Amino acid sequence: MYRTLTLAAAVLLAVVSCGDDTGTRAGDPLPPPTPGPPPEFWSTPADSPQQHAAVAQATRELDVCALLPRDTLADLGLGDIRSVTIGLDSCRAALGTPPAGESTLTWHTTLLPPLTSSRGISKQLGDVSVLLVPGRDGDPRACGATARFPAGAAFYLGLSVPDRDSCAVADGLLSGMIERWRESPGQGTSPDTVGTVLLGADPCAVRATLPGTADTDQLRLTECLFRYRDETVTVSYAYRVPEQMRARSTEEKFDGRTVFRSTSLYDSSIPIYHAPVGPELPLASTDSVPRIPVAEVTSATDDVARQVMSQVLPLFPQ
Repeated sequence: MYRTLTLAAAVLLAVVSCGDDTGTRAGDPLPPPTPGPPPEFWSTPADSPQQHAAVAQATRELDVCALLPRDTLADLGLGDIRSVTIGLDSCRAALGTPPAGESTLTWHTTLLPPLTSSRGISKQLGDVSVLLVPGRDGDPRACGATARFPAGAAFYLGLSVPDRDSCAVADGLLSGMIERWRESPGQGTSPDTVGTVLLGADPCAVRATLPGTADTDQLRLTECLFRYRDETVTVSYAYRVPEQMRARSTEEKFDGRTVFRSTSLYDSSIPIYHAPVGPELPLASTDSVPRIPVAEVTSATDDVARQVMSQVLPLFPQ
């Protein structure tokens, strides 16, 4: 336990500095991956808020595309790799020849409570809990597989494979993915990963500059929910389509930087502020759909949302 707490403290130290990146731009070469925690880190249950935060940050620093590398994809017998599309915490591979012969595999990192389900097949791979769920109506061409480590970190693998049992394919991939996860491959391990200022960034880092924030009971990888000035604030990091970010928005300036204000589709009284924090990603990495690193802030009032956004932007100097 002492070793785990020491590792947690070391990871949390990285959280404090993750907003200080001043040089990473989309498409720039990433620095050599930094060593991650040892394999046993993922087998130790997180029992305190500090340990939960350490697991979350260690998960953010994993290179998600490295969990299912190109050589493994090439060995699946599903045809040539047509494209690999990256997200902040996800990776998607298209293989084969469309439309009839195309297969897709999508996997992403997450945080989960212990797995429970009324559907599918549950099993253990060592101390990792696994759930395999076939497609709707038992369609063997689709499958979703979830693997959860005792620390609370997890990954989801979704497959759509024509003329194959997708759950059998997923089952054959899980052991290798779990092994690679335990190796904690850092950002830049996969040649498909593109460097941006959001890689490994903790959306809760802004709280250090906001006095009087309070925790909520929700811990996520790319979102931070906290209480501030009697409101629940959400800070999100994502790769967004620029046109969608600008749609239904009005433009504002925060110390010379462009911020777009829109409102929730579900409640027009809730303001949402979006700000580009880096240049557009290479089209080859986003399936030819333009995407840009974005920070988003949502709160009940404009006053609070503007104040939080004014503190988020300095985390990503331009």
